[in-house]
Amino acid sequence: MNTWRRAYQSADLATGSSSSAGSLLRQYAEAESQLSLRERLDVLCRLPSLHPSVHDERLKRLAQEVLAQRHDLPLSSLVEVTKALQQLGLREELEPLVSMATESAHFLSGDVVLSFARTYMADKTNKLYHMYEDASCCRFSELFHRADWEDHKTRKLFISRVLGAERRFFAEAGVAFDPDTGMTYDGHALDESTGELKRGPPPAGPFGFSAASKEALHVSLLALAVEKEQVGEGTAKLIYSEDEALQLLEKKVSSMEAMDAAEPGFGGFLPWFCSRGVKQGPDRRCLTPQEEASTLGATNDFVGKVPGLDNGQLAWATYAVSKVLRSRAQEGPRYASLATRWEQRLQRMRTTAVPIFYAGRGTGALRAVARIRNTTQDALNASDYETVPLHPSYLDDAYEGELLVLFVDLLGDWSSYPNNGKEERNKMWERKQIRLKAVNFTNPDDDRKITVQEGFWFSSHEQWKLMVLPYLEIPLLKKVFTNSEYVRVVNSIQLHIPGLFASSHAPPDVECGRLGGYCNAVGIQAVASQPVHWDQSVSPYGAYPVMLVDLPSGLAWYNTMLSLPKMQTVTGSVEAARVDGTSVASILTWDTKVTSVVAMLRGTGPLISKLLKEDGLSEQFQERVSTFYGEKFSLAMSSAPGQHLPKPPPQLLPSHWAERSAAFPSCRCDLVNGTRRLSESLIV
Repeated sequence: MNTWRRAYQSADLATGSSSSAGSLLRQYAEAESQLSLRERLDVLCRLPSLHPSVHDERLKRLAQEVLAQRHDLPLSSLVEVTKALQQLGLREELEPLVSMATESAHFLSGDVVLSFARTYMADKTNKLYHMYEDASCCRFSELFHRADWEDHKTRKLFISRVLGAERRFFAEAGVAFDPDTGMTYDGHALDESTGELKRGPPPAGPFGFSAASKEALHVSLLALAVEKEQVGEGTAKLIYSEDEALQLLEKKVSSMEAMDAAEPGFGGFLPWFCSRGVKQGPDRRCLTPQEEASTLGATNDFVGKVPGLDNGQLAWATYAVSKVLRSRAQEGPRYASLATRWEQRLQRMRTTAVPIFYAGRGTGALRAVARIRNTTQDALNASDYETVPLHPSYLDDAYEGELLVLFVDLLGDWSSYPNNGKEERNKMWERKQIRLKAVNFTNPDDDRKITVQEGFWFSSHEQWKLMVLPYLEIPLLKKVFTNSEYVRVVNSIQLHIPGLFASSHAPPDVECGRLGGYCNAVGIQAVASQPVHWDQSVSPYGAYPVMLVDLPSGLAWYNTMLSLPKMQTVTGSVEAARVDGTSVASILTWDTKVTSVVAMLRGTGPLISKLLKEDGLSEQFQERVSTFYGEKFSLAMSSAPGQHLPKPPPQLLPSHWAERSAAFPSCRCDLVNGTRRLSESLIV
């Protein structure tokens, strides 16, 4: 025994610098009956660098002796053993460790399971998640409970897993978009008992209507998939294949062109519309999937009307995708043709935005909703448009309505106004300035005051503009919005809320007053200008602005909301959950699902930043928003403490969150079969 210890502890054996695998195994064999488990493990972990033969019986015997005592090893040592066996090529010996890890996946911490994953298949880590990829095992959030979100590999695995789930929504014809027109459906109904798609005629099936905001999300996602550089080629393929993306862009632009030809009064912008077309007549309605598709038309409540806020979002998505397509036009006629057609859509919006939405000389006002006198007349005469008279409203907010203001300012055609509309454009920002307010949030834990932009309700929905344009590249604005997201997460921690507030449909037993159970007035009263009425439900997309300023924290909050009972389905996340985990809103919508996807891909801000520089508009953008915010905020204001935003404590989740009954029947994991399938896939 003394000979063994002296030999093993010598520099040459411990480091493998001058010994051979044979000599180390020979000395191990001479002393094996006297060695402790720790010593056997040390020998096993030293051997990969010495490249022993996998046929050496002493090596196999050593591995079997360590594995026989695997239940006595700490978790960190199990990972070490797995790594050594993988490097040594002992695939048969890996099987009991694979089974052990998969059987314990619900009980091990996320960090340990992810370590196993990376060790099992360094270049194929998704193998560990086969049981979660399966339709009967879609509740993958449990795997990432207590994960190390600061670890880049963990985030990459998680985002890949989210894309795999959400693709079953955003890439699925007949679910998220119409198979013929390529236009989005607002959402899709779910079976409240099983969590599966509710098929059949309305009210089952897809919602047959949509809006420019949903199109903006879809077109943005397509732009990122086609551009590839921002997200990386591997991730781009997880969004859409090249052919999928181009087919969708072809169908969309064809549908938009046909509607523009039929009703040019909309000027290339979109009302709330029927995704498959309109059935005309006294019972005018949206066509169902069972009926033949037709030209797009407005929903009944938006005949002759066009909203500004949603179209500001779509306008910038159109800007992004047209530029991306042009950058690839040399790759073939398909790209070149699509680039030209989307450029024509963009130019149409640039030409008509001012006559449609600007309320007139000296007003500095953009209409929230413009009423069109005659939709069959082309949108070139401002006198054909008016502000809705009964409830006139304008986009003078400092939230997502700002996107249309910036589009009209930077890209709109002001040629009918003196000096290219300089005075009018300045007036738009002057009008907005009185709406921008800095308020302080006092952290009750330490009385620290954090300065934030006052919200309307302080719902996450209000931060949409951060997902679209490069606000966060400006240091002052990065500080303002980091502070805002700090307040958002700290508020939930203090109130023991397992998620973040964002406007969404309500779970069935949550009262949200009028608007048919839509919880719009949710947020944080202490930093809101309007009364916050409801605080009993959270939505996964509440985390998207957190992702934009601090991706690790944002993903952690997103995963916490996915972990609430019945929040995951075969088609990804659902709309919203009651904060006590007792019910969910069983529908799928673009707003509450794809905002998170776009945000975890960094939004279109970095992409559009590059495009604005190419067009010579970057300085103008930065000057506008820096001046606007600089009137009320300063870099000298108080900052959120720490380098990272607080992550959700595990105890925020209700006690029953991981029980079998907490998953939809269609989303439960068969651990026995899952373990067998996973073991076979890893060992083969």
